[in-house]
Amino acid sequence: MADKVDKLLQGYFRGDLDKKIELRKMMLAARHDIDENIGGGRAQNKQSNVVESMMISHEIDPAIISLEHKKFVIKTWLEGLDTERIEMLRLHYGERESWTYIANELHVSEVTLHKWKNEFKESVDAFADLKRD
Repeated sequence: MADKVDKLLQGYFRGDLDKKIELRKMMLAARHDIDENIGGGRAQNKQSNVVESMMISHEIDPAIISLEHKKFVIKTWLEGLDTERIEMLRLHYGERESWTYIANELHVSEVTLHKWKNEFKESVDAFADLKRD
């Protein structure tokens, strides 16, 4: 059974994390299209700053903040890895390849691959704030 870090990494490498962020932004944009003027009167000196208010709602939305933080943590840890480890993560989480296939492709033992994966997962878990999800 995959844990939360595995699911987060799968979402990152498959592009689902970016899709969730964009979907949330679209949901917030749809919410701004609703006319809340129920009383029928006209507001005096009302200025419509739709773009600004939408940007503010994106910046303060807890779901977007959380998703972007998780994405930032993964990207930050990936920057410090060598190409073999990045390729291992991409093949495992993005392409869903078997450990045997990855070991043969990268010419590394499966034990080493599991060690690399666990080190990366621990690093991401320490900063991704997955305890609240």
